[in-house]
Amino acid sequence: MAAVALLLPGVATAFQIAPMGSEFESKLTNESEDSLARAAGRLGVLIKGRVHEEITQLGMGCPVEPSNLATDTACGVRDRPFASPYVIYGVRWNDLPPFRLSPEEGNCTYLGKSCKVSQTVRFSTQPLCWYCLFKDAEKKAQTRPIVGCSKEKGTIRGNVMTRSHFGDLQFLHAMASEEGVHPGATRAKVLDWLEFAWKVSTREIKPDTFLRDIQIPTVQEHFGCTEWRVVDLYILGRQDKLGKYLHHIAFGSVLHTVQDSFAGAHVSREQQAPAGLCRNSEHQHPRRIVEFHTYGAQDGGLHDEQDSREAMTRVNVADRWPDAVEATHNLAQFYEERALWSDVQPYMQCLFELADERKDSSPGDPYRRR
Repeated sequence: MAAVALLLPGVATAFQIAPMGSEFESKLTNESEDSLARAAGRLGVLIKGRVHEEITQLGMGCPVEPSNLATDTACGVRDRPFASPYVIYGVRWNDLPPFRLSPEEGNCTYLGKSCKVSQTVRFSTQPLCWYCLFKDAEKKAQTRPIVGCSKEKGTIRGNVMTRSHFGDLQFLHAMASEEGVHPGATRAKVLDWLEFAWKVSTREIKPDTFLRDIQIPTVQEHFGCTEWRVVDLYILGRQDKLGKYLHHIAFGSVLHTVQDSFAGAHVSREQQAPAGLCRNSEHQHPRRIVEFHTYGAQDGGLHDEQDSREAMTRVNVADRWPDAVEATHNLAQFYEERALWSDVQPYMQCLFELADERKDSSPGDPYRRR
């Protein structure tokens, strides 16, 4: 499970994911950390920072003063105890979901190594296969949509990883999947996903439930054609070892999507937040959403700059947490109280409220590939 997220050209991840997960994750992989580091170096890619993990640890109680956040990196160290390793695995899941290949999909070969279709694919178990599939999808996505259940002419069937980064599952990162999409449509997908993941985290949706039986429109649209159960989606290949922690993993995946919505290359928000509290909530209203961006025509370097720790810590008031940390803290409180979706929904709707002046999806002028 110790998947490695890499600063690959074109990856549509938001706040960055660390080279290795928790110590617990490293014990579940087939490769040593040194081996994975060598593989990453051989592939010629750069390792990212631990920003998602740090945001999560901060939001769940890691003691740093907001005024010191820019220089105090203690909460970004691996295996901080404030968020459990299972929550951290979930935070990493949106970027690194496990997947299986059918025989006809296993012919991707890089540096003489092909994919093993009999084995669940993670970077930690098949790094060369993972990279080959990633780069292949990056190229193909420039001309044809990568999808799962859609049967529209001209589309390409992808796996959960390629769909998440380049295809129809980009709502996992609070992004639109293509240009020209009304923000209300993307918002609906994001909120549907958060409803699903939250209900898994509170056990309202059981691990063995088939995705096709879940009556949430976005789940039906993007997963309804599969034979997958909830537990298969999140922890494929490790259901026996991680099944009892699924609720923590699902909560982590909720946090990832919400955190991503405050990354500038993913979502443009208003400069100032509306005064007052969210409706039917005791929490302050965040800045409203102007536009959900789409990755296809973005410059990878400009995108990644917005996903860095430096971007996360840019706040105007010394005693105020970054928005992603504040939202994580509030959701962690809901989770600790075992709040049902009906209780959390008003705050989620507030987090993704649209501005009066909103735009259809685009790369965003500051991030557009020139």
